[in-house]
Formats: sequence, C-alpha cells, structure tokens
Amino acid sequence: METKELTLFEGGFESTPVTMSSREIASLTGKEHRNILRDCDELNESYEKLNLLKIEQINYKDSRNREQREYHLTRMQCFDLMTGYSRELRIKVNRRWEELEKKERTQLPTSFADALQLAADQQRKIEQQQKRLDEAAQWYSIKRWAKEHATDWRAYRWGVLKALSYEHGYRVDKTFDSNYGEVNLYHRRVFEMYENSKKWKQLH
Repeated sequence: METKELTLFEGGFESTPVTMSSREIASLTGKEHRNILRDCDELNESYEKLNLLKIEQINYKDSRNREQREYHLTRMQCFDLMTGYSRELRIKVNRRWEELEKKERTQLPTSFADALQLAADQQRKIEQQQKRLDEAAQWYSIKRWAKEHATDWRAYRWGVLKALSYEHGYRVDKTFDSNYGEVNLYHRRVFEMYENSKKWKQLH
C-alpha cells in the first residue's frame, strides 16, 4: 500500500490518490498473485476500450532478486476489480480501504516544512515512475510492433528476436495477453536489428 502524496500548488497542497497493490489484494483475498495480475490485465483492456486511465504497473525485485511486476490500484480501480469477486472478499477489501484511509488522514503534514519535504519526496517518485514508463515504452510484443509499423506479425521469428536480444545484451520481458497468455517483449533496437538483417530484406 502506498502512502498518500502531496503536490505543491499555488495556495496549498493537493493530495494524490491512495493506491493498493495487487500483492496486498492477493493477501487479503487468498488468491494467487498471478491470478490478480491476470484480472488486472483484463481490466486494463476494458479501460483502454473505454478510454479510461489504466492501472499503473510497477516492477520490483523479489527475494531471489528476480524482476517481477505488480499493479497499484486506486480505490475506484480496486472496486472495479472486486466486482466479479465474492461478497466476502469484497467486504475484506472494503474494510481494508477504510483502515488505510483513516491512517492516511493522520499522516498529513502539520507544518509548511513537512509539506515541502513531502512535495520533494513526491517529485522524486514521479521522476522515478516516469523513467520506468519511458523505459517500458521501448519494449514491444511482436503483434504491437507489427501493428505500429504496418507489417505482418507472422513474418517475425521469436527465436531470432530472442537470440538477437541475448547477443546484444537486451533482456526479454514478459507481459500477459488475454488471447495468448504470457508473451515475450523485445526491445525496440532488437526489432530494428532484425529488420536490418539480410534475411529480413530477402523476405521483403
């Protein structure tokens, strides 16, 4: 669960929404985290169709230093997620939200100096989040790359993309697709190298 943050603006401070992580939701509901991630993926697809703000995805390192992902949901996003769950699970999550919001009300700054410190901390977090978002935008699934570059996705060979990634020091990320399950993500430079290869030019 993330703490509420404050943004400095003329005349005072504006708070940003409290969020609950998908890992905490998994703990509260007794569901496996991978299933919560799947539900969030599907919910984001609905948000995209409705032109609504998607759930924020964050990467973290687990106890074995492996990079994993989780979602941070606003209260409304959490309610949307819980709509399909049982009444008992919805009650547990709703009660947890009540606890969190009571706690947050006691953590608001009591002085201008404290508020300035919170604003500075928030700015650092925003910059870190933007850096992660900028980096994530450089990674593509085969279908997304093909769609954005008006090419046939069937012309790409995942084995070649994977080999190029490892050869040039790029990791292969993963994402969830509701139609295909877990799919690979490759860096933009890997697709460019693939398309500049002699084999690709022969095919096109």
